[in-house]
Amino acid sequence: MKTSPYWWEHIPRENTKPHSQPDRVDVAIIGAGYTGLSAALVMAKAGLSVAVFEAGQLGEGASSRNGGMLGPSFHKLGIAGLTARYGAERTNQILRESISFVDFMDGFLTQNNIEADFVRCGRFLGALRPKHLDAMAQRLESLQRACGVKGEMVAQKNQAAEIGSHQYCGGVVYHNDASLHPAKFHHGLVKSVRAADATILPFTPVQHLKKQSGEFVLTTPLGEVRAERVAICTNGYTGPQFPQFRRRILPLRSAMIATEELTPALMDRLLPKNRVYGDSRRIVAYYRSSPDRKRILFGSRAIGATDQPQKNQQNLHRSLVRTFPELCAVKVDFVWSGLVGYSFDHAPHIGQRDGLDYAMGYCGSGVARATYFGTKLGYKILGQTDAGQTDAVHPDAEHAEKGRTSFDDLDFMTKPLYTGNPWFMPAVLQWHKMLDGWGL
Repeated sequence: MKTSPYWWEHIPRENTKPHSQPDRVDVAIIGAGYTGLSAALVMAKAGLSVAVFEAGQLGEGASSRNGGMLGPSFHKLGIAGLTARYGAERTNQILRESISFVDFMDGFLTQNNIEADFVRCGRFLGALRPKHLDAMAQRLESLQRACGVKGEMVAQKNQAAEIGSHQYCGGVVYHNDASLHPAKFHHGLVKSVRAADATILPFTPVQHLKKQSGEFVLTTPLGEVRAERVAICTNGYTGPQFPQFRRRILPLRSAMIATEELTPALMDRLLPKNRVYGDSRRIVAYYRSSPDRKRILFGSRAIGATDQPQKNQQNLHRSLVRTFPELCAVKVDFVWSGLVGYSFDHAPHIGQRDGLDYAMGYCGSGVARATYFGTKLGYKILGQTDAGQTDAVHPDAEHAEKGRTSFDDLDFMTKPLYTGNPWFMPAVLQWHKMLDGWGL
């Protein structure tokens, strides 16, 4: 059993360390995941000098450890909280924008000629209890009214056409959701950013950041870099050198397994429509087939805050077998884990704080969200800088408009005394596990 992501078998990690870095750039981006690279691509194409700093190897974080499942993630948005805080009209604007994330990704991949095994497959969410099914139906109806989402309820008597599991009493299908190979996507994004003449610096952590004489000074193991603008794109890997963001993000560990290769007949029986999958439990479970349709990839919350492969493998295999009992003797070939970044209001956030640009807080649904928000962040920065201007009329205003989102100015909240260590989450997760066990 390998303790590295299954995805890395197809896209090996790049281990070359840089020997130098620029002395000065227009924009320094911290974090070479989907967010940072998408922002870099926009700004480099517009003519800005851009450097992207990555603390580890490229793809070390969530961008090549995730499940490769794309959607608007309505089930993770804090819709009730957003409505209470901002009203129904603003919340519906957020929902309508969210439904476009997958279409955006489809166009992004085509525009940048990135081959990432993208498939518009739809998502099935199973209901573990009849009352969960009723709640799903109400949610689907409200989403259809608010933003026209395409979906349908699946009765228990018909669910065999969707999934070969008796664990559920029906469910819901959202037709717009998709899947891709996350490491292939990240690799293609790196190539696109480099082709646009941006500099990517793996194994180059930003150790210190300060404002001096109207510009930022970043200190790395290679020396100092001066930049007009700095974008923080670290999400669940936000370090203590950025306390104003770290105290607003809950880094939670998610783990995945990949089974040994299964027969085509078994795959067709268990996942007949090759969708991406989840269910109504509080301790989230997500699963899908591998792009070659030979394995099942299954993920959920990890055991503990650190990487514990053996315990994660045992826990996830038990959960997999509860869903598909006939896989009880199937071996696990891969197990891995990584950090996702949650916000306190369950919504992604984008904007500027203390003069630093940022986008983060994707709440475990960062493939489409991070790429979309990174692109928006790039346009926002272009809209506020003189660099890269052309002879077009009001180019800054045009870029600013492209960067506008309905998520702008959402209060990026924190909690009193929270500094970035979610010490309380094990107790919260254990409580949610108990509620799941009781069927509540």
